[in-house]
Amino acid sequence: MKKRMLFFGAGVIGSLYAGKMALSGHDVTILARGRRLEKLNEQGLTLSSEKLGKEKPKISVISELKNNDIYDFVFVTLRNDHISDALPVLGQNQSENFVFMVNTANGYADWINHLGKEKVIAAFPGAGGKIETGTVHYRLTQKIIQPTTIGETDGKDSRRLKELKTILRQAGFPTVISKNMDSWQKSHVAMVCALAYGMYFDGGNNYTFAKNKKAITLMCRSLKENFVFLNHSKYGIEPFKLYVFRGLPIFLLSKIMSSVLNSQWAETVMSNHALSARKEMEMLTGDFIQLAANNSVELRFLKEMVRESCK
Repeated sequence: MKKRMLFFGAGVIGSLYAGKMALSGHDVTILARGRRLEKLNEQGLTLSSEKLGKEKPKISVISELKNNDIYDFVFVTLRNDHISDALPVLGQNQSENFVFMVNTANGYADWINHLGKEKVIAAFPGAGGKIETGTVHYRLTQKIIQPTTIGETDGKDSRRLKELKTILRQAGFPTVISKNMDSWQKSHVAMVCALAYGMYFDGGNNYTFAKNKKAITLMCRSLKENFVFLNHSKYGIEPFKLYVFRGLPIFLLSKIMSSVLNSQWAETVMSNHALSARKEMEMLTGDFIQLAANNSVELRFLKEMVRESCK
């Protein structure tokens, strides 16, 4: 059934998911600001991938959200450092389903306080990319690595989750439902903060990082320390495959991570975001370090990378 959807945020993820939803037959609107708004109004939306080439989905573009402008699903596709400004606007809108595709280590209390528990769906994308001259160059992550992941904040099953899963899959996104999105997102932050600060410590990109043995070793020590903390905390690790960061010896983990980082896949899915969203990474890393401190744990290796990268 055709749905009316809004994407609140026109970066890589918002543009990609909006475009794919439009191509699968839905009525899609993107809320954009600044130069991105101008580009979308002038050129429309263009998606590009190695597999499918260029696609030109038909979407509508707006610059503000009115309270009585109702959508079946509102996808919030903003960086963590932009969420606090958006929540009052989102909270006034009368739509019923808000899908937050946002990195967070702090849980969902702030989102729920503004919108109500019944409106909030937690989610995370399974894709990455960059925007160049108005075109979104993207790559989907394989289902075995990181599918699009969605869940209710209380972990319960719901009809809307099943409907959303179907919609996402029909648009071409491998999608799974998590019964513990809070643990899933804390685990994701534990991973991406170590990866991002390993790259900042190196001072280059994923390719130079892959060859920097000191940076790789420090990042792997941070990954292990981060996941040991989560495993021994009330939060746990989700999904199970991320236990690999806790279990593998440093020398083997270093070889694997060096190989992964020295690839175009890592450039598209990891490096582009880490280098373009440093403010968000700083905020997420600070939140995760504080989360550990609140549980009487010091993340020594992550803090060392933070200190060294600031010099």
